[in-house]
Amino acid sequence: MTVTRSQVLKLYRSSLQAAQQFETYNFRKYFYRRTRDRFRASSTLTEEPAIAQAVAEARQELTVMQRQGLVNKMFSHNRVVIESDPKYASGTRRFAD
Repeated sequence: MTVTRSQVLKLYRSSLQAAQQFETYNFRKYFYRRTRDRFRASSTLTEEPAIAQAVAEARQELTVMQRQGLVNKMFSHNRVVIESDPKYASGTRRFAD
């Protein structure tokens, strides 16, 4: 089976969206980074069997992430400072005037 570029991009976007579904900040950022790093590492593959195997693994990981994202939403958690403090909302700390 030949894997097209559009299929890989769709899988990549779906994986990033699944990572963003986590309520817990640390899980969300971890899976986002992991997805991005995994796809970047796989972008250097040139042989068709290796590409097909990487896509199959990414699909399996996507289903696991989606399932775990749902489980993560079922349980409440305390927000970390980065999520709740407006000084940290943009990802960079803003100092008081």
